[in-house]
Amino acid sequence: MYLPNIKFNLAHGFPEDWTTSQLEQKIILNHLKTKNYDLVINQTWGFLECKNPVTNETADKFKIVEYLVKNKLATNVLFFNFVDPIYDLSTWYEVFARCKQYNNDFKLTCIGQVDSKKVSLDYPFIYWAVFAAENFKKYTEEETTPKSFNNLFLCYNRKPHWHRKLLYEQMIKHKIINKGIFTLGNEDPEQVTLINADKTTLPADDKKMHGELGIPNDTMTLGDINMWNSHFVTVVTETQHVPNVGFPFFSEKIWKPMIGMRPFLLLGDGGSIKYLKDNGFYTFNELFNITKNDLTVQDIINAIKHFDKDPAELYASIQSQLKHNKKRFYEFANEQKKIFDL
Repeated sequence: MYLPNIKFNLAHGFPEDWTTSQLEQKIILNHLKTKNYDLVINQTWGFLECKNPVTNETADKFKIVEYLVKNKLATNVLFFNFVDPIYDLSTWYEVFARCKQYNNDFKLTCIGQVDSKKVSLDYPFIYWAVFAAENFKKYTEEETTPKSFNNLFLCYNRKPHWHRKLLYEQMIKHKIINKGIFTLGNEDPEQVTLINADKTTLPADDKKMHGELGIPNDTMTLGDINMWNSHFVTVVTETQHVPNVGFPFFSEKIWKPMIGMRPFLLLGDGGSIKYLKDNGFYTFNELFNITKNDLTVQDIINAIKHFDKDPAELYASIQSQLKHNKKRFYEFANEQKKIFDL
């Protein structure tokens, strides 16, 4: 990422020709119009080896940041994180703690998503809402109207994160996996899970493969529209599931049921449902007799296992809420854009 007038640039991450990277650059460049920093850091791939801009020695981002701060070459630092969550045990938190010890004048400004219980989050920003508002396939209400409720739930997963694997295992154990559509990627093609789905109905329009996991990395469509229109509730398994975090991470996954007009159950970071409610969205735990906000795997299991209502009648009763959520999504994305004059 080219950043003029920045002394030390560690803003490189995913390939610059990716659309996601181009939005990242636009955000940072707009922010830098009115702010000055010695060092800019992209949290992506902290272990990526690159050249120390002072010594020319090869080291990872973590070591280079510590070197620059320890030697008081960089004091005012911008750290951004948009595309992926910064994980609970990320090395970055340890690095910044040491930087404070090295240099009393060390000042860290964070943009996007970090755990605000560990470092200050100065500019909270829901990157994937903005990206999806600009790039997600457009659907009319008619196109996403259910044609049947043959599947109680739909739960698309690609990366086999621990909470997704646990959900799958528990659905098998409680014999409810066949009540819906469930996919789960795996490095081993023989281990790729497709429940009530097959190679022709995978969650993708273009069948683009990424990551050797046997599941298309389709972030910007609802997938096969016939499959979508056969389910009642979307089970959203977010990129991470950390119960106690200062600021939750939202990927494109949570916006799909908003755009596709479905109620949802969310297995994500603690505080996610509260954040959505606070920002004007309807949530749907109460449809499944759940009174709390943050759900566990067992909560999802119980919701699916004990659901005994007529999905057609229930869907009709929440039409106004679903329409509101779709409209509110685009309003919310525009509000996020204003943070950085996008």
